[in-house]
Amino acid sequence: MRKRFSYLLLLIFIIVIGIIIVIYYQLHNSRQDSLLNLPELEVGDWVVRMGTVNDSRWISYLGNSEYSHIGMIVAIEPKVLVIHATTDDGEIGSDQVIVSELERFLSPTLAKKGAIIRPLFLDSMKKKQIVSTIWKQRGKPFILASKDKYHLYCTTLLLDSIQHSHPSFQPRWTKINIPLFEGEYLFPQSFVDYPNTRIIYYLNNY
Repeated sequence: MRKRFSYLLLLIFIIVIGIIIVIYYQLHNSRQDSLLNLPELEVGDWVVRMGTVNDSRWISYLGNSEYSHIGMIVAIEPKVLVIHATTDDGEIGSDQVIVSELERFLSPTLAKKGAIIRPLFLDSMKKKQIVSTIWKQRGKPFILASKDKYHLYCTTLLLDSIQHSHPSFQPRWTKINIPLFEGEYLFPQSFVDYPNTRIIYYLNNY
């Protein structure tokens, strides 16, 4: 009787492990397929995501923003790389400007959904100049502060780099009046809504 019970437990264990493996590979292959359908990308394209952590929900709420984080594509080959200012993406270094692979930036661990936006108002030469400028910010500390103070967070990283070559770029700032965060802040939605841009790719991980 005990022997039969042991065999039954072993069989149940094998079935459960099999189900877990099947689900894992289905999710893994689905994720790979979605990135294989990427359009032709360009350096200077913007990448936005709605994050999975509590901070992301607050950012979305305060800025009335569909997305909570933004970065810029700075390389296409051999891998697509995104530069962004973040507090912690689970990679080496935190609270600074880092470079991540696109797959990591838009992974289900970090993104509920995401999109890639092309700034049509910038020509290829301007984009290369902007990418050259933003690369130099790598490793600088993340600083969340209002418009009237020194700041360096995800949106202002892009803003300052773009304005360096294209001064007329003026996305909308949002005024916030809550303790510790009073003043004007720049949210990802201002990039999404900016004139003469186009969403070229959309991803939903849920």
